[in-house]
Amino acid sequence: MSNFVPKKEHWREVLIHYFILKKSAAESYRILWEAYGEHAPSQDTCERWSKCFKSDGFYVKDKEPGQPKKFEDQKLQALLDEDACQTKKQLAERLNIVHQTISNCLQAMGKILKERKWVPHQLNERQMENRKVISKMLLQWHKRKSFLHGIVTGDEKWISFENPKYTKSWVDPGQPSASTARPNCFRKETMLCVWWDQEGVVYYEFLKAGETVNTDHYQQ
Repeated sequence: MSNFVPKKEHWREVLIHYFILKKSAAESYRILWEAYGEHAPSQDTCERWSKCFKSDGFYVKDKEPGQPKKFEDQKLQALLDEDACQTKKQLAERLNIVHQTISNCLQAMGKILKERKWVPHQLNERQMENRKVISKMLLQWHKRKSFLHGIVTGDEKWISFENPKYTKSWVDPGQPSASTARPNCFRKETMLCVWWDQEGVVYYEFLKAGETVNTDHYQQ
């Protein structure tokens, strides 16, 4: 039996070697016990580090297994700032770490996955300000005299036979998801005409092929 007693980092390097050889924690413990006796790490320690290698990658510095490394958090945040829609697999490949480590880091950073939302188009500053002013005017009018119950609103909507794919992005809790301009593409669609008041939908219909929305159609 050798008189040399390895340090913690040495034990972990040896355990990495056995892990790569696909030896179980129990087998690794038995081999180390035969070589170092009472100086060998316990079987619980071997099992803990075996789980750590599976989830957090291979590191030997003295830290609690399972906790994401700080430098990884910083690099991960930089990648999310660059493109928050990257998948865990893509992030893991770019950081050259295992998939589970990405999951642990994202969870520790408080990130959640949200789908992007479609918007009709990107509004400029003037358009956004106009909408804000009009909304305030309508709210003030409604406070003086309720008028919403007497309003019937109508609109037309193209209904696509193909559902676009929504992408998701990693954001902090409370942070809105990113928006994506609606794509202009030619696909099979049908026109939906719908009217509603504050209670809900009053009437709707789908236009037949060749029909158009005009004054005569509304008068019907």
